[in-house]
Amino acid sequence: MSATHHKTPLPQGVRLGTVMRIRGVVPDQAGRFHVNLLCGEEQEADAALHFNPRLDTSEVVFNTKQQGKWGREERGTGIPFQRGQPFEVLIITTEEGFKTVIGDDEYLHFHHRMPSSNVRSVEVGGDVQLHSVKIF
Repeated sequence: MSATHHKTPLPQGVRLGTVMRIRGVVPDQAGRFHVNLLCGEEQEADAALHFNPRLDTSEVVFNTKQQGKWGREERGTGIPFQRGQPFEVLIITTEEGFKTVIGDDEYLHFHHRMPSSNVRSVEVGGDVQLHSVKIF
C-alpha cells in the first residue's frame, strides 16, 4: 500500500469558526494516518495539531510539535474508524482549541497550545485514501 501525502495551503491561516473537512476511506490494510495543521511550508514546521488515528493500536492520538519536539500526547476514547470504511472528519477552530467531529459525533476538543493563527497548511498523510479536503 502506498502512503498518501497531500498538503492544502492556508495562506490566510485559520480563524475562529474555520472548519476543515477531510473525507476519505480507511484502506483494508491501514496502520496509521494523520492530519497535521502546520505552521509553515518547510519539512519540519511546527504542528498546532497532530491528529493521528492508529488502527494498528486502536487509538487516536492528538499532539503538537514545537521547535522539532513533540508535546504531551492526548488520546480520544475508542477508535471511530474502521478498515475498509469511509469517514468524514471535521476540525473546527474554537476559542479553546480544535474540536474534532467524526461522522456525526464530537470526538475530542484539543486545547490550543500555540496560536491557531500560526497555521498555514493542512497536511494529510499515511495509510488513507483521501477523497477531499475542504476549508469553510
